[in-house]
Amino acid sequence: MVSEESLIYHFINLDCDISVVDKYALDKCLQICVAHDITEENFVQSWLSYTKKYFINVTPTINELIKFEDVIFNKNKNNSIREAIKTMSINDEENDLFNNVLDMYENPQDSSLKQTTSTSSKRARSLSQETENGNKLRAVDRDFTASTYEPSPNIPNRAPSITVRGKILLSFGLKVDKWKKENEELSILKADVPLVPHNVQYMYEMLDRQRQLMVERCETFGRRLCEIWKRTEPEDSDVHSVENIMARPATLFRTYGRIFLKAEKGTHKKIILLEGCEPFKGNTKSTVVRMNFDRLKSYAIFPGQIIGVEGILNTKGVLTATQLFTKGHVRLFDAPKLCKDIKIYVAAGPFTSISDLNYQPLWDFMERVAEDEPDVLVLIGPFMEVDHPNIRDLSDTFGDFFHKLLSKILHYLQGKFTRVILVPSYRDAHHDSVFPTPEFVLNSNKVGPTSTIVHCMPDPCIININGLHIGITSVDSLKHFGLKELSFQSATDRISRLADHLLSQASFYPMYPYFKGLPFDITLWKEYGCFPKQPHIMILPSDIKFYCKSISNCLVVNPERLHKYNYARICVKPVRNDTWEPNDVSCEIAKV
Repeated sequence: MVSEESLIYHFINLDCDISVVDKYALDKCLQICVAHDITEENFVQSWLSYTKKYFINVTPTINELIKFEDVIFNKNKNNSIREAIKTMSINDEENDLFNNVLDMYENPQDSSLKQTTSTSSKRARSLSQETENGNKLRAVDRDFTASTYEPSPNIPNRAPSITVRGKILLSFGLKVDKWKKENEELSILKADVPLVPHNVQYMYEMLDRQRQLMVERCETFGRRLCEIWKRTEPEDSDVHSVENIMARPATLFRTYGRIFLKAEKGTHKKIILLEGCEPFKGNTKSTVVRMNFDRLKSYAIFPGQIIGVEGILNTKGVLTATQLFTKGHVRLFDAPKLCKDIKIYVAAGPFTSISDLNYQPLWDFMERVAEDEPDVLVLIGPFMEVDHPNIRDLSDTFGDFFHKLLSKILHYLQGKFTRVILVPSYRDAHHDSVFPTPEFVLNSNKVGPTSTIVHCMPDPCIININGLHIGITSVDSLKHFGLKELSFQSATDRISRLADHLLSQASFYPMYPYFKGLPFDITLWKEYGCFPKQPHIMILPSDIKFYCKSISNCLVVNPERLHKYNYARICVKPVRNDTWEPNDVSCEIAKV
């Protein structure tokens, strides 16, 4: 069901001043969505394409909306634009994507055809899967009909033109003249932190156990947060710290808890709640109080965030906050002991376009990798997108198809010294549908002898390359934060702020309740989803715009998606004076 709130959100992402949009124009937008069965996001994307094509203002008016509906829908109901929109939205009619709208300005002809690779798609995946004759077979064991792999005529090819191939989209640090490897041997290890084992059991949680784990995490991190806060304050501070958020009414005190946001009925406003973190006692519920942020000059919060708060609890049970403290960053790993530069190439799935399973972006990228021969190649799933419209047309089992993909990837690297790191995704059709996600288990007989250069890691993971620690997760945390964050007059740029949420909470996925469609296992998350030390580099693939920046002494990189022909390459130089400095790292986001 379409909503005005969602429509406004997507217009804001378009940098459209929604305050000047007429109420009747918004109603017309909703009317078009309902009449032609499209989502708010797809409507906004199609509208942007229309405005760029006809050179009109992006702010919608009644007259232009009538023309827009007439041109796009009424006169051309079967044209390629609408067909592409329908194709993109069929898997999840309630998709809440945070796609990069700015990319449309560079490619206006594709603006209404943005690929949706939502982590919130509804996935009918289980250990068994129903076939046409009623029999049930496990997905990876069943045979599918042969695939022709013919690209859909309605969806354009995203392959970049010759003029933009190899184009540097974003550069960070000093220019690198040569990307070919310099090291003869590299030590690639799993970092000395808890990582998901390949044979772990999952989804065996009881509700009371889930709650207990969340309370334990809140209590442990909240106490540490308050200790850090106290060290930043003068020693003569007389503000009392308590764990029971209801303990000191009408006096100034400090406490900690977990943020929850609740929609206020009849408005677009959010009610901010703070759940206390008392020790778990049987079925005793944690105390929850409503918060008032009117006295704060700025803030940026999200559901599940553990915060320290200073304020006064009034007689109505509302906690008026006077200060917030959220900087719970953990200590950085020791500086890497590098003798030579390390060159790393990073690409994130999906690796093929939504119109076929030819994986042409991946093969074009592998040609570049084979030519440059970096030290390390990091490939982050999904490798086989579970929601791809052609995934059920395979004649191979999912597992066999994946091994064929990997075998071809390694074929490009024959005779090379590049090492390959594979990170799975819960959206991989051939793998465990859970987050945190166990590593791939490869069949060396199917992959071949070159499988020795492959290092399989879980999701999330921290890898250790000669002392350089790199954190990686395939989950689109930045997009999820962006959709749920509540902020007011924050001084930092938005993407940096979203990335710092993850670092300051010392967790690869600190949001709770977790995003719709994410198969989140709280037991695994508490054990393997947090990091006791901060990596030197954090790779966070996202649907939002590519990104590279130093945040809280960590280089955060979003290479975007390879199906858009975007990838990242990183050059890490030996440290100076045994001190890690992210600004000494060179990074480029480039077109294949």
